[in-house]
Amino acid sequence: MKKLLTVLVVLLTAFALVACGPTNEGELIDFGDTFVQKSRIRVWIDDENGEYMEAVIAEFNKLYPNIVVEHQHMGSVDSRELLKTFGPSGNGADVFQFPHDHMAQAVLEDLVYPLPAATQTLLNERAHELGMSIATLTYDEIAKSFDPASPNAVERVYGVPMSVESVGLYYNTDLVESVPATYEALLAEVAAWNAELAADGSGRTNAEAGLYGLATSSHWADSYFNQHIYSAFGFYPFGPELNDPSAVGYVNASDALTWMITELKPLTTGTGNHNSVTGGTNFEEGKIPYIIAGPWNMEAYDAAGVNYAVAQMPTINGQPTQTFAGAIIAAVYKYSENKEDAIKFVEFLNSDKAMELQYQFKKKLPALKADLLANIEGVSDNAKLLAMSQQLETSVPMPVIPQVTYYWGPGETMVIDVWNNGKAVATAVADAEKSYRTLAGLAS
Repeated sequence: MKKLLTVLVVLLTAFALVACGPTNEGELIDFGDTFVQKSRIRVWIDDENGEYMEAVIAEFNKLYPNIVVEHQHMGSVDSRELLKTFGPSGNGADVFQFPHDHMAQAVLEDLVYPLPAATQTLLNERAHELGMSIATLTYDEIAKSFDPASPNAVERVYGVPMSVESVGLYYNTDLVESVPATYEALLAEVAAWNAELAADGSGRTNAEAGLYGLATSSHWADSYFNQHIYSAFGFYPFGPELNDPSAVGYVNASDALTWMITELKPLTTGTGNHNSVTGGTNFEEGKIPYIIAGPWNMEAYDAAGVNYAVAQMPTINGQPTQTFAGAIIAAVYKYSENKEDAIKFVEFLNSDKAMELQYQFKKKLPALKADLLANIEGVSDNAKLLAMSQQLETSVPMPVIPQVTYYWGPGETMVIDVWNNGKAVATAVADAEKSYRTLAGLAS
């Protein structure tokens, strides 16, 4: 035993001499990094084949070689629900991703760690203003209230916006030479298209063949898509600041609904229901000139080989239209056991390199200030995404208060009742308001 200890002492002494003393060439050998303990974080990002995150992690490790990042594909709408099952156990991901309308719910459910002031300063300098608006909340953690007047309410940044998005007017460049700037001119053009004979040789008009000139990649009762119409008639849910949960204010959509039924419906579905036209398929097959869509549709349109571009949403009755702006957010799990490294990773997601990789692999519009987009290779040459960036300049941020969860269902039913079933507009908006208030626990 004594001999073994002697040998061990000699070996350790030899290592110390090699590490600290000069070599024959006069150089020092430093073994310090060899014995640095690596830390580990788990990341849930929506990246099914993993190539995008593999590239991001490789670049991150050039800056932080001692942080091991484990990526697990997780759909952005699934992360929050799964973390709720872990609660404060610390067993979930250190970093997770979710869409804009999950933000307030995730905070309310005690899942999100507010980012430090230094991170907020970094993001204020670089991140897209609308993305930051969505990622920033005023919250009273004790009262669990988003009321700015709540006694302990503090404004904090709860995530890093990765990409920003909105809908736009997509058009087939083989069928359209110039895009009208007004809905009046657009619908007149669509009416002429609908009346033309379909190219299938059936003798039917385009309308009779279900090839209406203007379509939506969703359906005509989707409140996210319809916001640009609502805005032209002065309807913004939850008040002018989009943060008053006391009432959605569906009654303010009355004029918009009347316009949709009298002007839009006859030229987009005829006598059909709100979802009776497969607009996405028709556009992908090059059979119609216009569709209201978002950047999430670009991959399918590109794969279909359709020649298309993106224009700004037209005005209605001389009034500008404002779309909803959305964002994909990366956040730190509140019960992460390695928040320090998790913060480093979400900060890196805002870097030029990470944004460049996101564009390269996902073709998403980076959530950066407009003047920083030039740093991301390829974006400046992508006319479609630049058009989306221009659209976002007039967009309004998606409401992020928790009650937005209860807005979509009643809003969809409201349009369906009027569009499909002929319910009176006044009755439909009153019923939607009542339904929302019941769901939100505000019924008197």
